[in-house]
Amino acid sequence: MTSILTVSEIFCPEGGGAERATYLILKLLAQQGFKITVVTGTDSPAIIPDVKYYVTGYLKSSNRLTRWTLAKLLATSHAFIKLLKEHDVLYIPLAAYPLIPIAKKAGLRVVVHLHNYMPVRYSGVKYFFEPDVMSLFKELRLAIFHEFHVQKSLLRTLLSPLSLTGYALSKGWLTKADKIICVSKRQAEIVSKNHPQLASKVEVIYNPLPTELMTTKVRKNLNSIPKFLYVGGESYIKGFHVFLCASARFLSKGNNAEFILTGCFHDKSESIIRSLNKKFNNSYKLVGRLRWEKLLEIHSKIHGLIFPSICEEPLPFTVMESMLAGTIPIASKIGGIPEMVRGTFAERTLFEVGDADELESKMGLVVSMSDKQIADVGYALIGAALKKFNPEIVKRKLLRVFSNDDSRLK
Repeated sequence: MTSILTVSEIFCPEGGGAERATYLILKLLAQQGFKITVVTGTDSPAIIPDVKYYVTGYLKSSNRLTRWTLAKLLATSHAFIKLLKEHDVLYIPLAAYPLIPIAKKAGLRVVVHLHNYMPVRYSGVKYFFEPDVMSLFKELRLAIFHEFHVQKSLLRTLLSPLSLTGYALSKGWLTKADKIICVSKRQAEIVSKNHPQLASKVEVIYNPLPTELMTTKVRKNLNSIPKFLYVGGESYIKGFHVFLCASARFLSKGNNAEFILTGCFHDKSESIIRSLNKKFNNSYKLVGRLRWEKLLEIHSKIHGLIFPSICEEPLPFTVMESMLAGTIPIASKIGGIPEMVRGTFAERTLFEVGDADELESKMGLVVSMSDKQIADVGYALIGAALKKFNPEIVKRKLLRVFSNDDSRLK
């Protein structure tokens, strides 16, 4: 029986798509008889039957350099050394890269799962305006840009050069891994371009489909007022500014619509929304973070999902969920998104990154459709998602990567 030691700084229900994918993958592997242990900094991780959990303060820091330093300290603890001896594979779904050489020295196979661009960019984010490969000097400039616009911290911006030096070490750690899982062909292409030495280790495996939507069929119940869902919070990289511009233009042309906004919003963003609501008759609804059941209910009432990300999204769970819920995604033409919707109606609702005018036009296209057309497209999207992210193919690929027992692959 293959045993897997998973080290994940945060774990479902905390985090986002990466943590949800990790949960689904470990659940699948546990059902296939793998012995699994999770070490995490999340105090109350989502429980998977027959999986052991260890919560440690060594993985709680959000600062990268501190987190990596603590990860090395974790590796020196008696309890962790014992865990290494008891397992065959070290699985790293986030960024505990300092553990890779330690695990290899202990004789474990190492599988790293990439849900962002950590090996490619200091921030883990690859913006639409940057080339696939760039010099270290340009990457430093981009790191400062990211800290200023996204983290909005003067201290973090000033410390960027030091943090970038630590980040450079991670590239050496990754070369010692046995397998690198990428979640889309586009992500694999970018990683391989930047690190040709990793190309032979890269395996493209789509994230598992969310089990809730596999067992629940969303029935559309549209009314006369078109509704759109935006899930990126006030995040700059998720294109909040693009969404605001496009939606305001759409309403200013006399269109009647309601925009449901989920995620985290602070005072400044809430003030902007209040101003827009005064101008456009309360067309914006801030609902914060939602439980899964409530999100399903919203999908039953909306015409489309608005996903205006300005970065290379490897395989956004939000778009996958939208397709499986039968909701038309109106999304940026970037990253793995074109790969996800290829061959479906949703190709027609892709727009150029950052183009608020084209986003507005795509919203108009969806609004012009009849309820029957929206329902028909929705059913086709569900079928396309089930085929594209075929659960049996995903399972087979995961078994091949994690198992040392060839009989599992037959």
